[in-house]
Amino acid sequence: MKSVNQNLVFRQLLSNLPRNVLDCPLMNYDAKKITDFSLVKIFIMALLCKWESLRDIEIGIRSKEDFQREIGVESISYSQISRRLIELNTADLADLLGRLASHYWSLQRNAKGLIENVGPIRIIDGTYIKLP
Repeated sequence: MKSVNQNLVFRQLLSNLPRNVLDCPLMNYDAKKITDFSLVKIFIMALLCKWESLRDIEIGIRSKEDFQREIGVESISYSQISRRLIELNTADLADLLGRLASHYWSLQRNAKGLIENVGPIRIIDGTYIKLP
């Protein structure tokens, strides 16, 4: 099976984001380095690269010069990311999630599932259950 390029996945995810909301100058008035849009980019990249802590994110960003240019920073620390994360207005992200979910369900409205005997698959919980 062929692997998908992370850069391609990253660009596709960015194309679905409402840049006019996340990159709005009024929403990022006090942001010195990291805008809302840059912060979302950082966490999308962290998800794709499986960076698990703010320190991992800092190290990962420092190792990717192209990504530093993408988010518009020359240097970054985990404390800057933490402070900016506290200030992030999550209402815009919640609205985005709602719009993406409704778009997904509109696409899946007539889906029959994998096969007719199984029906549609739904994500319920990510809990790990150890079987005997």
